[in-house]
Order: sequence, then C-alpha cells, then structure tokens
Amino acid sequence: MKNFKIKIAILLSLILFTACSNIPGGPYEKKSDFTWRKVNEETFITNLEPGDIVIKEKEVNPIGMFGHVAIMINERTLFDYPKFGYKSYYIDINFWLEDGRDILVLRYKDMTDEFREKLIKNMKKYFGKSYSISSNRENTDAFYCSQYIWYVYYITAKEMGFELDLDSNGGNFVFPYDFINSPYLEIVNIEKY
Repeated sequence: MKNFKIKIAILLSLILFTACSNIPGGPYEKKSDFTWRKVNEETFITNLEPGDIVIKEKEVNPIGMFGHVAIMINERTLFDYPKFGYKSYYIDINFWLEDGRDILVLRYKDMTDEFREKLIKNMKKYFGKSYSISSNRENTDAFYCSQYIWYVYYITAKEMGFELDLDSNGGNFVFPYDFINSPYLEIVNIEKY
C-alpha cells in the first residue's frame, strides 16, 4: 500500500510539473512556423553540427510524455541521458532515431569556434554521470536529458563571461520542449536521405 501511495504521489507531481512547464517566465520567443522532421526506418540524417540539440516528439506513455532530447558531440554522434536506471551513452544519430517518432533540430544562434570548443570540452567533462531528476538545474551529481544540455550551455557561457539560459520558461525543471521557444536557439532544416 505504501508503494502505491508513493507511485501516485510521483505521478501527480509529474502531471503538475508538466502543466506548469508551459507558463512563460523567462526570455521567450514563440515559434510556431516549423515542421517536425518525419522519421521512418529509411531516414538517414546529415548536416548536423556539434552542439545541435535534437528533440524527439512527445509520446503517449509515462516515459515519453515530456519528449526526449540529446546533443550532438560531432557531426554524427550524440550524447544521451536516456532514462532512470541508465547512465549516459553516446550513439550515432541514425541509430538513435525511432521509426515514427519525429524530431526537431535546434542550433545555438551565436555559436563561435571558441564557444563550440569550450562546449565540447564541457560536454565531455560532465558526460558519464547517472540519470536523476533534480529541481536544482545546477546540480552536477547526476543529470536528466534536458538538464544536461541546459547545464553544458549554461556553464560554457558562464566560463566565457556571460549568462545564457536556454530554458524558455525559466522554471525549476528544464523539459525538452522548453528549448523550442528559446530566443537563443533556431530551428534548422536537416537533410534526410
């Protein structure tokens, strides 16, 4: 009975946090003129760059209800924090895609060679931690998918002497869809073969 109550409390918390994740609070740029890239078993993605953020659309199940996101470490490989019970891993983008689960690619608008080099260094530095959800976005003991991406961009900017918050609503939690309306990110077209 105790485990059942805990599960109900967790489910209600997730629903509450999801409902609140769409309230604008920080820098906000409503993007509405875009199309999710269709993914099927024959999709092959090219033209990605280190630092690109790849969002998978939401699914109607407890694991996929927030969407999912990973970050490119180079033109072919991404770093991913998948789910509870798993550590981060790296994988070729084309093996990471799921048939029928469309994607959106976001790119930092002010990317420079210096920023990219420091970002990659921080991606490697904070890679390999366990998966955990925390309301402290600056917690580096463990990460969840979107918190890791938010943090490596945040800390890279801080090291370079400026503030950068990619979370469009400024909440305690960073969800994958929060990146879409960030004024610092642009949606990029990608080639599919």
